[in-house]
Amino acid sequence: MKTDVRTTRQTPRNLLLAMAMSLPAYALAASDAIDPALAVNQRPGTLTEPVQQQEPSTLNDIEAPADTGDADTLGEVFSKGKVNGNFRTLYYSAHNSFFTKGLTQDTLSYGGKLGFTTARYNGFSAGLSGYVQRGIGHADDPSERDGYLGPNVTAMGEAYLQYEHDQLKIVAGNQELDVPFASTYDWRIATQLFQGVYAHYGDDDNFLSALRMYRYKSYIDDSFKKQTTYNSHFDAYSGLDDQETDGFWGVGGGRSLNLGTAQLKAKAWQFDYEDYAKLSYVEAQLSQREGVIKPFIGVQAFHENGDGRELLGEVHSRVYGLQLGVKHNSLTASLGYDRIEPDKDSYLNGALVTPYAHNVSSGPLFAQPFLTSTQDLGAGNAYAFDVNGALRDNLFVGGRYSFMDLKASASASSINQSEYLAFAIYKFGGNLKGLSVADFIGLQSQPGQEKDYWQNRLAVEYAF
Repeated sequence: MKTDVRTTRQTPRNLLLAMAMSLPAYALAASDAIDPALAVNQRPGTLTEPVQQQEPSTLNDIEAPADTGDADTLGEVFSKGKVNGNFRTLYYSAHNSFFTKGLTQDTLSYGGKLGFTTARYNGFSAGLSGYVQRGIGHADDPSERDGYLGPNVTAMGEAYLQYEHDQLKIVAGNQELDVPFASTYDWRIATQLFQGVYAHYGDDDNFLSALRMYRYKSYIDDSFKKQTTYNSHFDAYSGLDDQETDGFWGVGGGRSLNLGTAQLKAKAWQFDYEDYAKLSYVEAQLSQREGVIKPFIGVQAFHENGDGRELLGEVHSRVYGLQLGVKHNSLTASLGYDRIEPDKDSYLNGALVTPYAHNVSSGPLFAQPFLTSTQDLGAGNAYAFDVNGALRDNLFVGGRYSFMDLKASASASSINQSEYLAFAIYKFGGNLKGLSVADFIGLQSQPGQEKDYWQNRLAVEYAF
């Protein structure tokens, strides 16, 4: 999501993949732009598969830790437990970063995760993990390093107790999370995590969920804090310094219905970001179930108002989206549109306030770029055309064009931002199972900017 040019901009759903983007689901999250009005702007955006929004990690088919199974005795809780983790090397090469002429941000870092999950005993299990990130030959000037890959990180990650029974799951402690605008987008080295309690009943399509999160650990932090991505530690242009909040809570549900030859999927969420805003979100998709060609249509709506201290000022955001697409075997093509209603008295002219996705990901928005986050660019119209699919079993490729006709204030001109994205992900098999390579390249242009901004992201991962 420039002068420290998102240097601190620690930049759009198992890495590999996502290579940085929104992708939960293809959550590749992103980076971010440069005019004070747009400062709030950039960070790696998000790469989502139409409607379902699959993260690159998902598309890359990197598997979650194997089920540890049940323990018959307390001793088996540990003897049947599983070690899991990954080793990652990321190389980001950026030129004219955030439209700053001549600014190059080439950053190479390595690290990964080491975790342990116990077996279940009477439905209870526990998990523990740690993360390390280290740089290789980084530039001395912080402005010449990627804000997310630049810092060294040594962090305690997950530390949770979990209870499972039938379709019920309750998790308490430091954990990964996957909800709209607050997810563990797993495409950096030290992933972002949340501290609190999460309960889920059902499956992926038919469910009820509730959560209360108190603290958050970003990609660049060693510990959990009562801060958000709007704090100056994460975004030097925010002006919020070290102000803390009591986190956020949310409730949501989803339903899937078979309607003969069609399938209807719908979900709704309500979030309260303490001292920022209250957000309501609904989305539905109607798709054809059978046939060689399977068209689909999706709609979404967001309604957000200020809450508590309103740390970012007044918030009155209204967003409406439409998505049209078609699937043929593994190939998916979609056209997405989001209308962000302008409001001169609201934060960023009416944009959504997302304290845990700012400059990180555009979340579930249908129209989103890769190197920036839609909700950080202002209000107006956003468009995106996306095509992706598997050329063969282990090779996934895709491309996207997005256009952001957005204004950060009522008096500003539209940024009229065009972005072109191409990516490829290869997953090895056989004796090399667990090894993945991905490359994403994005180019942005804006009228009035002397040079285009482009970035290439290469990631190599071994997951175990």
